[in-house]
Amino acid sequence: MDSATIARPHSDARGLVSRSSRALGEAESLERFAFQFGRSYDSYLVTDRGRRCFWASGRRGVIVYVEIGKYLHVGGGLLARARDKQRLLAEFAEFALRRKQLISFYNIPEDELPLFRQLGFQVTKWGEDALVDLGGQTWCGKEFQWVRRQSSYCLRHGLTFLECSHGERRSADWIKLVAELNEVSATRLATKPQAAEMAFLDGRFDPDRLGRKRLFIARSRRRIEAFLICNPCCNGRQWALEVYRHRPDCVRGTMAFLMHQTLNLLQREGVGSASLCLIPALRCDQPLAGDSPLIRWGLMVSQRLNLIFDHAGLYHFKSRFRPRFESRYVCVLPKATVGSLWTFTRLCGVLTLSPRKLLREAFHRLTNSSRRATLARPSSSATA
Repeated sequence: MDSATIARPHSDARGLVSRSSRALGEAESLERFAFQFGRSYDSYLVTDRGRRCFWASGRRGVIVYVEIGKYLHVGGGLLARARDKQRLLAEFAEFALRRKQLISFYNIPEDELPLFRQLGFQVTKWGEDALVDLGGQTWCGKEFQWVRRQSSYCLRHGLTFLECSHGERRSADWIKLVAELNEVSATRLATKPQAAEMAFLDGRFDPDRLGRKRLFIARSRRRIEAFLICNPCCNGRQWALEVYRHRPDCVRGTMAFLMHQTLNLLQREGVGSASLCLIPALRCDQPLAGDSPLIRWGLMVSQRLNLIFDHAGLYHFKSRFRPRFESRYVCVLPKATVGSLWTFTRLCGVLTLSPRKLLREAFHRLTNSSRRATLARPSSSATA
């Protein structure tokens, strides 16, 4: 078993070729594991820069983490075959224990919790993943009326949907496309209270590291109105609609149109399901045996800070696609602390705020309070 940084630069010229080859092989192995064994919307994000890999003995599995002092924050879950996950987790726990470090795993599904509980991890629910089952989906009926109406409106206003191949990354067309997509990203960030895009469990548009991610766009006659990036999960049987950006002045319903068209395409390809990604803090008010009151308290507080992270708007939009919801958990060894929570918020960047943008968003919410009064509210059970 070993730990290594992904694509770590090295200033010594001796042996540069062999080290580069080794780093390339490591990155390719990691990408294959993420594609084949990833079970969460954030699993493919383990290929991002700045993360470290822990490989199990015999390289039968890998855990990818970010290290901040004594805190190890793990995204992507246990990337291994089911029979190898217990050993992978045990070896990683032993690795952290020797170094007197605290481990936090995020987005762990319910069926893997026994592995974590056996090793003494503190398990706390921290949200629900919104999943759309595509087999037999027709988008008919009253419950999908909103989705159909948004798509029809966009089609009548001349929007087109297409997938963009990123195979020829040095072509003039690709360079022009990337410039326009970066422009769309910048306009979206200007409307958020954060000073920079959130990270770690949130993807970014990085044209040089798309890998097997898929890029879809909604275009009007004169410009790109929005784009969507999908991450592969479960060996391609599931895709996560993870990064989506749109212009503030785009055609009404553009994002719903783009997601609806993407889901239709995935369905035609025979994909079983799609993730609309995590809704944090959703139905997390009820304590679990042995969970963390500190994390639970933090989640409840975050729900009251919709100005910083719009839980209510996120749930309303995703619930229009009538997904089923699956609980996701944070697993911490030995237990969550103020330090582990603080380093996580720093890592994600959710509290790295721009005062000017925060005040502007507060004014916008105040002047549009009547519209937010009609947002959908979650029920007590995890159904659409």
